[in-house]
Amino acid sequence: MKKFLILIFTFTLFSQEYKIEPGDVLEIIVFGEEELSREVIVMRNGNISFPLIGEFKISGYTLKEAEEVIKEKLKSYFTHPVVSIIVKSPTSPSVSVFGEVLRPGAIPYQRGLKLTDYIALAGGPTPDANLKKVKVVKFALEKPVSLTLNVDKIIKKGIIEENIELKSGDLIYVPKKFKINWGIFLNTLSLAVSVLNLYITLERLK
Repeated sequence: MKKFLILIFTFTLFSQEYKIEPGDVLEIIVFGEEELSREVIVMRNGNISFPLIGEFKISGYTLKEAEEVIKEKLKSYFTHPVVSIIVKSPTSPSVSVFGEVLRPGAIPYQRGLKLTDYIALAGGPTPDANLKKVKVVKFALEKPVSLTLNVDKIIKKGIIEENIELKSGDLIYVPKKFKINWGIFLNTLSLAVSVLNLYITLERLK
């Protein structure tokens, strides 16, 4: 009995605190209107599409808040709509890390992890990584936003406000350092000098 009560308490706490994110599978139940009840997937932009209401933003709300949003929207069609939302499958998602890291690819998403955490989980930067110009594309917004962040400064100076938290579906790209190929540079310079000398010689022969 004690275990059962703990389970109920844990589920209630989860329902109150859990905030909906892109990728979540939700079961939305409208009591007395079974034809409306259905499972929906929260899209990358944080929206869902629901009968009579159309598409609207739901990510960032707790389950209770989301129920109230849907109730308000359904009041145009029903006097006292009763709505319940269950998370059928919380986001099982990832953050993509590409470029100059040891293990590029999809890293399982965990709530609360930040930019430097995902780079570390991807094996860390390679020796050629340019940590001063790391690109981050955030998709969990109304419109994708691209940022260029100085991870080198974040790590060395502890500027935590720039070490942003990432969401499911976000992307990190660690570029390569720009390096001068001195062999090619010197060969090109030598060729240029030879051409210049040839031009000067020809001019003198005129």
